[in-house]
Amino acid sequence: MMNLIDIRAALRAQFENTSNLPCHVGAFAAWITSDDQALRTFIAEASGFQGQMRRPEHVAALGYGAASALLTEDEKDLLRDELTHLGGRAFFVSGRPWRFEVDGIALLGVSLGVAVNSADGQWLRDVLARSTSEVSSDPWQVGLVRAARLVIGESNIRIVPPDLAVAIAARGIGGLHDDDLEVGWDITARLEPHNSGPSRDAVRLAVFEHVLARRGQIAIAAVTRDDLIALLRNISRSMRLWTFESAKRTPKSEIARWDVENEYHAQNLLWAVLAPILSDLENEENLPSIGHKNPRADLGVPSLRTIIEVKFMRNAGQQACAKIIEEVAADASLYLSKSTAYDNIIAFVWDDRAQTEQHDELRAGLEAIKGVSAAIILPRPSKMTRSIGLEQ
Repeated sequence: MMNLIDIRAALRAQFENTSNLPCHVGAFAAWITSDDQALRTFIAEASGFQGQMRRPEHVAALGYGAASALLTEDEKDLLRDELTHLGGRAFFVSGRPWRFEVDGIALLGVSLGVAVNSADGQWLRDVLARSTSEVSSDPWQVGLVRAARLVIGESNIRIVPPDLAVAIAARGIGGLHDDDLEVGWDITARLEPHNSGPSRDAVRLAVFEHVLARRGQIAIAAVTRDDLIALLRNISRSMRLWTFESAKRTPKSEIARWDVENEYHAQNLLWAVLAPILSDLENEENLPSIGHKNPRADLGVPSLRTIIEVKFMRNAGQQACAKIIEEVAADASLYLSKSTAYDNIIAFVWDDRAQTEQHDELRAGLEAIKGVSAAIILPRPSKMTRSIGLEQ
């Protein structure tokens, strides 16, 4: 019986036993496995093409690079120009062989490029609508086309087959249904044969690494953004047993007080709660520069495309609440720019003054900010009394 090390080695061997991949297929494989170094190679191939006209496959490779925030400024300009040219072409032309029109890898890459650039994608929606029916006999291509449709804003679409659904969801596209995660893992771990080429080998490898990381920490299940929000809202229950002593608990111990004195302490509290559950949780993640700004998110969950922004509200009153709202609004404009891999923020506020009468209005103000999916306000527990006056 093969163990996990053997399975990983077999998956890697299947994927790596290929050479001279088409530019967009190689870019997809690098993107789905989060191999930025390899992806840069295919970006360079696409941007450096010297022929008369770049093919849609080159545009797709640039789209995968854009989705990973790996393009230079010149490459970003090139992608925008190529998308404009591509949008002006005719597709499904009678008498001309269909190529891009029925190539799910290319369609997904171009869709990512359109989404990153917030470009007019009606022409692409029209192509994808026709593509969906034309590839209906091939579940692999169907899944890729459905992923492309999700990327450009469609909803209520289920990705198939399950291994593709898991890998795509790990990249923040779509969601999992029913037993997708279990079935995706099962067909991956059993090395179930397929005839979908090296792109599916890459997907299987991505599924293995993603699920194995999760299985090492929690029972295999898909943590959603709603799950994360619910967990953060229930942190108040954890504070009931938070150590903040007024006397020794045992003869040989000292009085212990796990105080929360600043934003970093609150951030550490969240890390302690979330790190065992979210394998890709990032701390103080540096985001792509925006002009002279170098934004850095407090906590990030790439698989959920979610940033958790932590604020410490030291002072009381409406002015202090207004300041928190202003700070989060400023953060949202930087963190959710087109160049980042995140699309929403959860605001977590430690209210050191425990002014619960202000919380409803503060929460409403925060959740009215574009891009803020939820606001959680945790008041300083009453047992955590201070021995000195609060800083004004």
